[in-house]
Amino acid sequence: RILRVARAARLMPEFRVLWMLVRGLASAMHTLVWAIVILVAVIYAFGILGVELMHEDRAQWEEDDTTRRIFYDNFGNLPRTMLTLFQITTVDSWGDVVRPVVYRRPALVIY
Repeated sequence: RILRVARAARLMPEFRVLWMLVRGLASAMHTLVWAIVILVAVIYAFGILGVELMHEDRAQWEEDDTTRRIFYDNFGNLPRTMLTLFQITTVDSWGDVVRPVVYRRPALVIY
């Protein structure tokens, strides 16, 4: 039933532009999927690197409660690190994560 309505709407002149947009989006899905795969692979690789770098000096992060909370909430394991990297990639309050890290280990500003 829905397909019949869609077919009928496609024939109406007002919906031709909308149909063209839908077809364009559908044809771009292949490219979008591969872009997401590449983004996940890069975040995964840098997540592994981040876990290794952060856990190198674990004692330094456990000096006070605030840095301990920031460390374990953001870099406690690989999934949390990947989520933090995605948060930094989308610039979603990334300063709250980056400032304490750079304050403790300034060399990680490159990471």
